Amino acid sequence: MIQTFFNFRRMPFSKDLKSSELLDTPARLEITARLDHLRKHKGLFLLTGAPGTGKTTSLRGWVDSLPELSYRVVYIPLTTISPYDLYHFINLELSGEPAHRKSKLFVNLQAAILDSCSVSRRLPVIIIDDAHCLPSKTLLELPMLLNFKMDSFDPLILILSGHDRLSSRLRSPSLRHLDQRITLRYEMPALDEDDTRIYMDHRLRLAGADQNLFESAAILALHKVSRGVHRLIDRIATDALTIAAAQNRRIVTDEDVYTASKTI
Repeated sequence: MIQTFFNFRRMPFSKDLKSSELLDTPARLEITARLDHLRKHKGLFLLTGAPGTGKTTSLRGWVDSLPELSYRVVYIPLTTISPYDLYHFINLELSGEPAHRKSKLFVNLQAAILDSCSVSRRLPVIIIDDAHCLPSKTLLELPMLLNFKMDSFDPLILILSGHDRLSSRLRSPSLRHLDQRITLRYEMPALDEDDTRIYMDHRLRLAGADQNLFESAAILALHKVSRGVHRLIDRIATDALTIAAAQNRRIVTDEDVYTASKTI
């Protein structure tokens, strides 16, 4: 409906953006800089933030910039799993030798990591998304993935991404050994008012909008009700456009935004 009414080339707030189309917000640039540092030094990166702030999208943008011949990315979205299941999944993705016993599987996994790094010359990049859902017994074993040559060598990049509460979990006494291994960390902020305006303009221009479709007051309202969270901005803005189109209006008002926000 709104694509036809506003003459968009595509839906403005869908999540199927190409990496080249992502907006270079200060937060995304900072994440990229820290990850690029790890390309040289390896180790563990902790990325936390409220749901919907763009953590996974930022990681996807960085991953897509990696030369495929030099990096081997393993992305793990299923995190309510046991240590054995985690080892099995990573080992499978790195083409390691299978094993039924956990101890043997771990040995094979470490061999696969070393083989990828030293023989194939492709640095493993292991991304565990929604890591706040990992059971404690699985978090307890993650340092073993980083323990090579008596803890003197890092042959991979390990990225943990999750909600804010992941940081507090890692500060608990039982997981302090993992927290101490974190090389770099970053807490993803929500968009501020100016960045919300820039983000809206960017997404609407990508969709082909040839005029400002949201009043200034509507942008202010959108930032207020979404708290600067990307995912909520996208949902509320889409619903607000739908409300305006249903009333045959080509400008979205703050009232449209407030009405749309009641559905989230």
